[in-house]
Amino acid sequence: MDRRDLLKTAGAFGVAGWVGAPAGAWSQAIGAITSPTADTGPREVLSLNKGWRFFEGDIPFPNIQGHGLTYANAKAGQAQGGAATSFDDSEWPIVALPHDFASDQPIEADANIDQGYRKRGIAWYRNTLRFEHSDRGKSVELQLDGAATLATVWFNGTLVCHNYSGYNSAYIDLTPYLTYGDVVNSLVVRVDAQAMQGWWYEGAGLYRNAWIVKRAATHIITDGVFAHPIKDETGWLIPIEVTLNTIAKTDQDVTVISELWGDGPAPLARAETPAHVPALQIAWSRAWCRAG
Repeated sequence: MDRRDLLKTAGAFGVAGWVGAPAGAWSQAIGAITSPTADTGPREVLSLNKGWRFFEGDIPFPNIQGHGLTYANAKAGQAQGGAATSFDDSEWPIVALPHDFASDQPIEADANIDQGYRKRGIAWYRNTLRFEHSDRGKSVELQLDGAATLATVWFNGTLVCHNYSGYNSAYIDLTPYLTYGDVVNSLVVRVDAQAMQGWWYEGAGLYRNAWIVKRAATHIITDGVFAHPIKDETGWLIPIEVTLNTIAKTDQDVTVISELWGDGPAPLARAETPAHVPALQIAWSRAWCRAG
């Protein structure tokens, strides 16, 4: 386990199970967890599309020289330039996502035809977030559905993500860096759209939705349910693997519930798998269940 995992107080593991279904059934596999002890309440998904301050162009970082400034600059929370928590963005216009700053560029004859005769460039986005004291103990994740093209993300002055593709989503764990109550949190994204990764108009900036996802301390991670149907002589078998995470400082005992749904009012099949999530450890648990 690395130092960041220790700071997160997180353990992750997978739970695998088999669910059987009748032949020809149209179905969906769903994973969920329950626990008599852990806080595994419903997740909360909040739109983060509003309130972004926008600056078109680049903001140079200061020239760091000398032992003292070099030491301070390397510390968490001490990002400089446009990424600094104290940076004044009050004069920047406010935009809403999805936002494509290339589409606002004038059409120019010497620009790339495949990019709509619009020039690309670099831009900055800044936002502030506030979390209640009741959010303590929850896992909080930032989800950027798409940023064209190369994105760098800072949260509360700490570099938390490099995203190298305009076609990938970014899932960023903000839990270790949060402040609560009246102290606002600083979120900064620098997007370099000078790089092109396709042969068509790609857009530039935070061109898709952004979200804040709050989960219980013990939860299924984003995209943490994997199912691969296998057909045999009696119907379909669906191996299901669920990856869990906990930020709890104590071991957690949970039950993973996997259900297979069709068009009817009740699930076609259901499997329950107990799982033990150790604090500050990585573990794997596997089980097999056939139903239907």
